[in-house]
This record gives sequence, C-alpha cells and structure tokens, in this order.
Amino acid sequence: MLPEHQPRDEPRPHSYDLFDDGEQVATLHWLARPRHAVGWYMTRSGEPPARLFVDAAIEELARDERSSPHDWELHAELAAILSTALALDAAGRSLHPDRERRTRRFGRSLAGGRYEIHVADVDTAVLARAVPELHLHAVSNVAVLAGDLLDGGLEIAIQRVTLVGGRVVAVFRNDEPE
Repeated sequence: MLPEHQPRDEPRPHSYDLFDDGEQVATLHWLARPRHAVGWYMTRSGEPPARLFVDAAIEELARDERSSPHDWELHAELAAILSTALALDAAGRSLHPDRERRTRRFGRSLAGGRYEIHVADVDTAVLARAVPELHLHAVSNVAVLAGDLLDGGLEIAIQRVTLVGGRVVAVFRNDEPE
C-alpha cells in the first residue's frame, strides 16, 4: 500500500522519509503488492511513485509465480529488510544524478579503516537498516556506528545517514589493533 493511501494510525513498514539539507524531499517505500510490482519506490512531492532498480533478485521476485503465497510473502519481507541500504543508495543516485561521490584531494576517496560515526536525530531502528555493515550502539540521544569500512565506505555510510534525516555529530578513525 502506498503511504498516501494508508490509514494514518497504521504503521508504515519499510517506509523512510528522505532528506536533503535537513528538508524532507521524498519518501522511499517498499511495495509488496501486487506481486509483479514488488520493489522499492520513491515518491517526491507532487509526483507519482517511481520504481527504483535496486537488485536483480527483486526483479526475479516480481516474476516468481511458482512460490506459494505464504512463501512469497516471506521472501518479499526478507528482500525488503536486506535491500534497504541498497534502496537508499539508489534513491540517493536518483535524487542527485549529477552529484559524484565526495572525494578528497586528487580524486581519492577516504581510505578504508575502522571508524566510529556519532549520529543524532534519527531513530536507531532506521539507522540499523540504513547502515547494516556497522555495529550500532545507542548512548543517550546519540547513536554510534562502529566498524571496519572499505575505501569509500565512510562517504556511503554518511550519505545514507543524512538521507534518512540523521545528523553526523562526529567521525573518529581508529586503526589500533584490538
């Protein structure tokens, strides 16, 4: 069910408001019905929902006519959970097609390593799905994402955090062996 047709008191699973410079610009939502239309959709204000290409497995799920309804619904729910971060990446590319990934001097992205990203102003459940590659710890009103990132991974993680409305408070790099 699309967010605009959903009753107000009913929760919107797999639906995320998207932000740019602190302002809501779109909504990303998972549509599980009808089967042939399953996938991630982005709705900008005043525009019809646009389906995003996120992963070939979702396209296969849309073509699956052999699974029982119960099995198919379980597969669809699992696909929604596991593809949330990829859907946020696709939404970011759609919102900013001309924006290249931020890079440092001489076109190099930030080197991989162990990072801590301190984030405020976003629900931890949303944050856990937006950046699943990092461990999440909540301390007071700040969430701490920590873990090893590959080259360019820090930029991707920060883009996802800001896209779901989070505010990055601090970033620390720790290459000390544990």
